[in-house]
Amino acid sequence: MICPFCNKEMIKGKVCSNDALWWAEAGIKTRLNDEGGIIGRLNGDRVSAYRCDKCKKIIIDEK
Repeated sequence: MICPFCNKEMIKGKVCSNDALWWAEAGIKTRLNDEGGIIGRLNGDRVSAYRCDKCKKIIIDEK
């Protein structure tokens, strides 16, 4: 993926949490976890993302 801020190649990885990872907006919470099943929930949340080493920005792929 190309960074929309600096046009450099981004690094694919995952944003990880030992607990739940949420997006909250107007009182509605959406859990961010692309690791499926009960094992995914027991191990904490992980969501695919791209990181720009130059800009230090992270873009998360929501399901």
